[in-house]
Amino acid sequence: MRSSYIALSVINLFFLTQLNLAEAKTSLDLLELPAKQSALASKSVLMAMTPDNNAILAVGERGHIISGKSQSDWQQQQSPVSVSITSIRVLSNGSKIAVGHDGVILKSAPESNTWRKVFTGAELTKLKIAQVKAQYKALQLVITNTQDEDELEELTYQLEDLAFAIEDNQLELISGPNKPLLSVTSTANDTLFATGAYGSFLTSNDQGETWLLISKRLDNPDSFHLNSIITTPDDQLYIVGENGMGFHSDNQGETWSSMALPYSGSLFGIIANPTNSAQLVAFGLQGNLMVSLDGGAHWQHKKLPTSASLLGGTFSKQGKAYLVGHGGLIVDLLPEDLSTLAINKHPSGAALSSVLVQENSLVLAGQFGILTWLLKQ
Repeated sequence: MRSSYIALSVINLFFLTQLNLAEAKTSLDLLELPAKQSALASKSVLMAMTPDNNAILAVGERGHIISGKSQSDWQQQQSPVSVSITSIRVLSNGSKIAVGHDGVILKSAPESNTWRKVFTGAELTKLKIAQVKAQYKALQLVITNTQDEDELEELTYQLEDLAFAIEDNQLELISGPNKPLLSVTSTANDTLFATGAYGSFLTSNDQGETWLLISKRLDNPDSFHLNSIITTPDDQLYIVGENGMGFHSDNQGETWSSMALPYSGSLFGIIANPTNSAQLVAFGLQGNLMVSLDGGAHWQHKKLPTSASLLGGTFSKQGKAYLVGHGGLIVDLLPEDLSTLAINKHPSGAALSSVLVQENSLVLAGQFGILTWLLKQ
């Protein structure tokens, strides 16, 4: 699964967000190099969008963060990094949080167009080292009190794996961070959660100023990639990721249960109907999507007649789901009636990563920056 996952991302070079490889470095550390101002920022690769009052915020490659209201008035904001930014969230007080490659987390104050770093992959690696060392110490104690030889042998193998994990993370401190964060969300009280490659799972209770590693709250022993996390209007939390992994929390992220999803491939996103939070759509590799009408307890699987992967999605106020993906793929459906599903293709043929509904059109972000699609009346 890992090899095909990486190969797909390389072939479709836009989807660097899905890579578990390091973003290429120059002689300058991209985490220390501010994003270059460019008149073409709105036409470069963009990976995510979010509404911000009457405007839209979009983020993408080379640390680009742009804001605007139409095709012609996009303005680039001041970003302190040149790594790809993969996800963005606006908090209740108007401050904004963005996450991206090399474990970076950025924050911007309300009404500000300037961003600052609050977290990087170096800090993520240190948190992982501390976590694994604690596991190592606890397992040593278990081994000391174990008499059964077969069980002792298995525990010894586990201890060796933890030792290798500590060594790998310590080497990463020297070579530099290489684990992208892929998604960020917040609850009604502005508790933040960020997910990423190799099971990275972080939370913040101070509006993004400091972060805690909470990967062990999830039943993810193989550290599969966690590609997307969302919050519903009633504060239900959902995560989907690699290998058909899915998780749900109904208590502000304190505890999580696994969802039994009917597809074992990589899932790149999940969306919830804002007017009916029990309606969910998850989507991913090679045109696979799933619909739940009961908050993730049960799912109906649908394979589209295409091999194009679905990468982004949103709901309209009328309860219609819109999904976008490779090759200009645009899909719309009513979750309660899959016979309504319609497939279209944007003439650009671009890989599309994010979509928002705006009046009678869709705003699309992806391989060629910001595009639009007129909805049929």
